Amino acid sequence: MAKLTSIDLPDVADKKAKTVIPTVYVPGDTVARFNEARDQVDKATEVMNELKPTLIEAGLQAVFEHNSAHAGDSKAQISSVNLKDRLPEDEEATATEIAESMQEVCMFSWTRKDLKNNPKQVEAEFNRLRKQDGKKANINEYAGYEIVAQFNTEVFMVDGKFNRERYEAFMEALKEVSEKFEVDMPLSCAKVLKPKPDFHDKRWQDFDVESNIVLQTVLPTQCNLKPIRPEANGE
Repeated sequence: MAKLTSIDLPDVADKKAKTVIPTVYVPGDTVARFNEARDQVDKATEVMNELKPTLIEAGLQAVFEHNSAHAGDSKAQISSVNLKDRLPEDEEATATEIAESMQEVCMFSWTRKDLKNNPKQVEAEFNRLRKQDGKKANINEYAGYEIVAQFNTEVFMVDGKFNRERYEAFMEALKEVSEKFEVDMPLSCAKVLKPKPDFHDKRWQDFDVESNIVLQTVLPTQCNLKPIRPEANGE
């Protein structure tokens, strides 16, 4: 079997050679249409990013007000609302303008999917917050640190609590194997602050609407916006 012949590589030039990209012609106006659509997407994305905060703020306010008012009834609590533009206040608004404003709907959904947070900000806010009964909020009742690793971290838990003895035993074993094969430790563990499992149930009873909105900023959850076009309503 012939062996692959090796070659000597030339020295790298001081100046990078200019790459000549060949041109290929595509039938029709496909390139122009694509570029125009790309521009429209960029412009639309910019507009959406500008409008999203207003819609999310309105949706959060509505959902949180409703859930706070139904704090003791989990079945009555909601996670979504339909957002509509206000009716034109101009007395000269035409029937068509009013009808069009009523057709446009955007559904806001608040989820319990927790997003990344800043532990220092969370702790600072809990130090400031007061519950509805006037008492200081204890952060340990609502959030706590968890160990995050690249394998099943349940092995670190005993009776629902983090067991340091097990954790250190696993880490020592991994360290021993890593040293044996002279490789870096393949596992890295870090602690992250996460809301307690019952946080999103307790929050409505323990905190008022304004406090819950503040908590949403430091312990954020995923919020979604879904346009519902008139055609989808059968209108």
